[in-house]
Amino acid sequence: MPGYRFPFDPRSLLALVALCWLASFAHEFTHHLAGLVLCGPSGRMSLSLFALADGCDARWPWTTAAGPALSYVLMWAGMVLVLRGRAPWWGFALVIANKPLMRLLTAATGGGDEGRLWSLVAPRAAPWPATVTVLALVLPPLWACWRALPPGRRGWMLPAALLLPMLPLLGVPAIDAAVYGDWIHGRVVLLAALGVPYSVWATEIGVLLLLCLGLGMQSAWRDAGPR
Repeated sequence: MPGYRFPFDPRSLLALVALCWLASFAHEFTHHLAGLVLCGPSGRMSLSLFALADGCDARWPWTTAAGPALSYVLMWAGMVLVLRGRAPWWGFALVIANKPLMRLLTAATGGGDEGRLWSLVAPRAAPWPATVTVLALVLPPLWACWRALPPGRRGWMLPAALLLPMLPLLGVPAIDAAVYGDWIHGRVVLLAALGVPYSVWATEIGVLLLLCLGLGMQSAWRDAGPR
């Protein structure tokens, strides 16, 4: 599918930002859900933070692995869509929304889920195998996206697609900590389902509606274009 021009109109960017938000929540919720299954129902989660149940320390490798496992599955699902040339927007969006560059950066600097997991095997050298692992998992989806773009535009289209949707989300962790920090640390009690406050669920539903709105506007704009 060489020559696909990933759209950068406001509608597509709105949908992509919403999908990035939802993918981040899905990543953290998978950590959280693994903790609920393995350790019991007293774990807590907010927009981007989670706290495992007391006494769950022995199970942390499994709960840590759960989040990135989902992210990589979604990236590779996106790669398949790109390679097949079917639903190319969704293929690109699934790769982008699961933050391949951020996963690589955090692993290379000694952080991230991959770094924590490799620290079990190589405590002093964890960034190196973690970086190699992330490279092996993110380069094929990124390469598929790169190859599908027009040769003359690859140099700016893929970096722009990877970076622009992340900018509106940079402040989310700080806002999350300010609003839900006491909940995560067990200092306040909030109405919650599955350890997630109802206000967080409402936020995610709102973002899902924004995704639908962005895709609907994109479709309507395309259908109304010149014939």
